[in-house]
Amino acid sequence: MTQQPIALDPLLESPFQSAFAWLEQAGSGFADVLWVMPRIETVSSFKRCWAQHHHGQASLGPWVQTADRLSQPAAMGPWLALQADLVGVLRELALLGGGSSRMQLWGLAQEYLELALRQVLVQKRNSTALAEYSNHNAFAAEEAQVVATLAQTYHTELAALLPKPAVPLTHNPKTIVWFDDGETVPGLWLELFYPNVPVQVFKLPAVEGPIPWQKLGKKRFEQQPSPVVLQVAPDETTQAQQAARQILDWLNTDPNTEIAVAVLDRLAARRMVGLLADAGVLVDDRTGWRLSTSNVAGWFDHLLQQYAEQGQLSDVTQPFTGQPLEHFEPWAFGKISERYTLAKWATSFSEFFSRHGLDEALQQDEAGQQLLTALGLMRQVPAQTEFDADEFLAAWRSWAESQRFRPLDIESSVRMVPLLSTRMRQFKRVLVLGCAQSHFQESPPGLLPPAVAQELGFPGPRLARIQKISALYELLLRSDQVTLLHSAQVAGKPEMLLPELTWLDIVLRRAENLDLHWSPTWHHQPAPLEIEVREQPELPLNLSALGNGGSLPESVRVTALDDWAACRLRFGLKHALPWPQQREEGAMRYEQLRGIFVHKVLEKTAQHMSQAGQAVNQLEAWKQALLDQAQAVWGKLGQDDRATVYPFLKFFDQIVPRVAGKLMERQIQGWQFKGAEQQVENALVLQPSGTSLALKGRVDRLDARGDALAISDIKFTNPTALKKRLADPLSQPQLPAYQAMLRSPNAQLDFLGLHKDNVDWVSFPPLSDEHREQGFESWGEVLLSALSHELDTFFSGKAVWQANPGDACEWCSVRGVCRPESRSELNENTAGEEGDDE
Repeated sequence: MTQQPIALDPLLESPFQSAFAWLEQAGSGFADVLWVMPRIETVSSFKRCWAQHHHGQASLGPWVQTADRLSQPAAMGPWLALQADLVGVLRELALLGGGSSRMQLWGLAQEYLELALRQVLVQKRNSTALAEYSNHNAFAAEEAQVVATLAQTYHTELAALLPKPAVPLTHNPKTIVWFDDGETVPGLWLELFYPNVPVQVFKLPAVEGPIPWQKLGKKRFEQQPSPVVLQVAPDETTQAQQAARQILDWLNTDPNTEIAVAVLDRLAARRMVGLLADAGVLVDDRTGWRLSTSNVAGWFDHLLQQYAEQGQLSDVTQPFTGQPLEHFEPWAFGKISERYTLAKWATSFSEFFSRHGLDEALQQDEAGQQLLTALGLMRQVPAQTEFDADEFLAAWRSWAESQRFRPLDIESSVRMVPLLSTRMRQFKRVLVLGCAQSHFQESPPGLLPPAVAQELGFPGPRLARIQKISALYELLLRSDQVTLLHSAQVAGKPEMLLPELTWLDIVLRRAENLDLHWSPTWHHQPAPLEIEVREQPELPLNLSALGNGGSLPESVRVTALDDWAACRLRFGLKHALPWPQQREEGAMRYEQLRGIFVHKVLEKTAQHMSQAGQAVNQLEAWKQALLDQAQAVWGKLGQDDRATVYPFLKFFDQIVPRVAGKLMERQIQGWQFKGAEQQVENALVLQPSGTSLALKGRVDRLDARGDALAISDIKFTNPTALKKRLADPLSQPQLPAYQAMLRSPNAQLDFLGLHKDNVDWVSFPPLSDEHREQGFESWGEVLLSALSHELDTFFSGKAVWQANPGDACEWCSVRGVCRPESRSELNENTAGEEGDDE
């Protein structure tokens, strides 16, 4: 029963005053009103305005609800029970759960439950967008089916988890006043619980376009004396220094003042907190950190990881002092391979804490209290799904990542708050930290397209941006003193000021300062922090080998020769020093798994088609063999590997006809599959030092035709690009190296290029006449002859390791140290050559 919404003009009355005036005019009783507003932080401002308006003569109406609380489950214990049940279901589904890690399953369950909760809210509406989305998306159809089944199967449980009206009286309110900032959840909630109660909506301003900023410029800078200041720092370090200095200036002026820091840039905020701490000023951080970032969470995570790896706890320390537990003996329950319910796991660890007095220590800390509360909730979970140690660790990590944590032991008048928490509130002094355009851009919803997400009550990227812009607008309009801090660059890259603030800067221009970069009406640059940033070219790093052969490895992989041909500095850092490990050991990258998958599929297909009786001249036979082998290889992968390589599986299905055609063509030409993944090794004697260096490698594929041999390498690159590269055959050293190591100077060298637009064999050109005149018989001999002399100079320290800026820098893991990206050669666009099959 929503009445005609009232659009509020922020330049006139405040939303609260407008609502109070409307109530008086409507003759509604103040005690019979339900107030609905955006965020919990708004309530204190609302109560103060209520008391001021009524001069303390009218008690506040029966209850208040906030949109941010309405979008959360009412109780975490039953929510955990549903999540545990759903994880048990998802891990049995091949499509949805088959490619997910343990922690991803818990995250997936969380997302599905949130969707199901929204479906319970919108059950009285026609959910057409979700149905249309499911019909046109095969993968989403199964997701939607899971969500719909959840909403139906757990309707009673989910309905019980919807936040209930906090009604202290026995009757419904006679009027509902809703301060609407664009969120749809309050409307859905009111339809469900108060379908027949009149709702008066006060539309909070949705600020879009330049016109509101023109009005703000006139109102704020011509009619109100309190200043709004813009400071632009050259970099993030100076930005944090300026923020700390502004706060210290305000405290020196009025030591008892309250200062709000509206945080959009977390990095600058952390640096500012450290600078203020050095000056003896603490900051009350109310932006909310994830529980997973607390020391207690790290301590408990370490315990669970130790248990999952060892099957017991053998090394336990106090959570805060780090001191080992006295007289501690290894502790475990059950066997490491066994599964237990969530309640059993939580009970065991709770009893372990109690036995060793760890619960008493944890009670003294806010994060410790949250950990004990989480274990207490898990102990009461009735779900019968059982989990092993790794899965319980994933459950804890998912919980810790989803919970907010704020230390409560800091009492300070300097408070950091999210920008959205400042709406409908007035501050005496406020610092806005981070005003770049990127700070106001929001990512789209994870599982759903924007239209579907909006129908289910999720804010889309556009609404989220408008909400932030509107909150900033009201902050500038209503607060007494505001300082906006913007960093012109972050991590060495330019950051554009929010366009709306650029509009405001244009409004504030006067005829005499049109040529200035910023309007002096509001722009201020602190004198001691004036830092002129001049662009300087970044020179590539130069190194040389360590003395006494300290850089010479025992062996070099043939694949490392690609680095050698591309960039000598990269080769030295990765294969000689060597460059430190860049990823966790055992965690394979997508590119590695993609290669393993294709090599294995092609090898198994070749073996299958070489059997007697196979129709090697029929394309359908080759296609079916490839599809069958791909499915077989996929079936043997672990869950984590499946999730990583899944995008390529879909791509490979698309190019199977082309691959089949090229393999059949190879067979028709008389080539017979001889072997794959063959290990080869050869000693390379460096000249003139005589030092021996082992070359090791693994040949992708070998084919034979009579006495002839063909050596092949699979490349995820457009064959057209491969042909261009072979204009200089030694720039592609792998195949020539294998030719020399196998002592087959007449062997044919071929690439099999796999790309979304083309699949083809690409052969090396014949040896040039120039090299034949020098006595060489193959590209392999030319390569090893050159390597023996060049590597000797390289490892002896006689040659400087220099970067070779160009295509070699694309995706190079050493580039962050080398830093030659300012060179124009690196900005050439090579897109379309590589196999961008994702």
